Amino acid sequence: MAELAVALPDLQAGFEFHHVGYASVSVARERDFFALLGYQQEGEAFVDPIQGVAGCFLTGPGPRIELLENLPEAKTLTPWLASGIKMYHLAYLVTDLEASLDWARGQRARVTVMPVAAVAFGGRRISFVMFRNGLMLEFIER
Repeated sequence: MAELAVALPDLQAGFEFHHVGYASVSVARERDFFALLGYQQEGEAFVDPIQGVAGCFLTGPGPRIELLENLPEAKTLTPWLASGIKMYHLAYLVTDLEASLDWARGQRARVTVMPVAAVAFGGRRISFVMFRNGLMLEFIER
């Protein structure tokens, strides 16, 4: 356990918060709602057929939000939406994707999406991990 206490601060130093992932049935409808709270779309909307989602990023008075909806015939977000969960992941830019995954595994997290290129990040790789308490993190390669 002492090794973990030493390694963890070094790894966390390589983490930079990026966004909160928000599942929706309709990005357009949710974007309009967040506009009431002072949020605006950041950059262009994207479609990621590998992930089975379409979305955009919003910035405003709070943390950056990634609004996502399923592509037709995709079910990527269906489990979250069916259970009434919309804010479903926290995303971090990481210096070393493989080391971040190893750290998460060391915390008994399960890798739910192996590293894959993501349209939203210009082809940089992302990966998702789920911790035992239900927290999902997305790691985004710098």
